[in-house]
Amino acid sequence: MTQGTLQSKQAIRQLVELSRIRVWSVVITIFGDAVVQRGGVVASSTLAILTAEMGVKPEAFRVAMSRLTKDGLIERTKKGRLSFYQLTQKSASDFEPATKRIYAKSAGSSDGWQVIVMQNAIEDVSSDAISLGGRTYLTKAQQAVPDGFVMSGQFENIPDWVKARIGAQDVLQGYRDLFGVLQDISPRNLSPLDAAVLRLLIVHQWRRLVLRHADLPLGFFPKGWQGEDCRTVVHQLLADLAPAADDWFDTEIR
Repeated sequence: MTQGTLQSKQAIRQLVELSRIRVWSVVITIFGDAVVQRGGVVASSTLAILTAEMGVKPEAFRVAMSRLTKDGLIERTKKGRLSFYQLTQKSASDFEPATKRIYAKSAGSSDGWQVIVMQNAIEDVSSDAISLGGRTYLTKAQQAVPDGFVMSGQFENIPDWVKARIGAQDVLQGYRDLFGVLQDISPRNLSPLDAAVLRLLIVHQWRRLVLRHADLPLGFFPKGWQGEDCRTVVHQLLADLAPAADDWFDTEIR
C-alpha cells in the first residue's frame, strides 16, 4: 500500500483494531486532547457521538461513564435534562505528567538516570525503576540505597540484553503495528467529525504505547524500535488534522 491511501473510515477502523479499545480510557483521551483546553466541560451527547464513531455501543459508553464517575476521575453535572462531565481536580493534576510525555516532540534525556544494585531487598523501589534482573535497577529517582551500589553519568554501549528489558517485545511490536497504520493515513478531504475522531484515535493509540515504557533516549531501546518513527508521524498527522478537527471540537465543546 502506498503512503497516504487510507481514507477516514478505513483509517478509523484500522486504528480501532490495533488494540482492544477500553471505552473509559478513550474517554480520558478525549478529555486530555480536546476538552481540557476548551474549558474542561463537555456534554454527554458529544462524548457519545465521538465514541459511537469509534464503534462503541451506547450501553458500553454508559457503563464507562458510570465507572469513571464512581472512581472519582470525572464528575457529572446536569442542566435540565442534559448531562455534562469534567475531570475532577485530582485527576486533572494527576494527568499532567502523562500529558507532557504524550505531546513531547522528542524522546527523553539520559540525564539523571542511574543504575542501582541493592545488597538486600527493599520494599519501596521507585515506580519508574526498570528491573535489570535480581536486585539491579535502572531508575531516575534519587533514592537512598542502604548498603547498595549506585552508578550514574552518561551511559554508552548499552548491552542488547539491557535494551531488551527496557523495550519489551510487546511494546516494540505495538510500535511497528501503529507505524504501519499511521504511515498510510491520508489526512486530506475529511469531514470535521472524521478528522476529530481520527485525531483522537491517533493520540489514544500513541498514548497507550508511550506511557508503557520509561522516558529514555532512543539509544536505550532495542534494534527495530519504531517509537521515534511513530512520534514523528503522529505529530505530523495531528498538525494536518488540526484545522478540520478543531472546527468540530470548537463547535461541539463549549
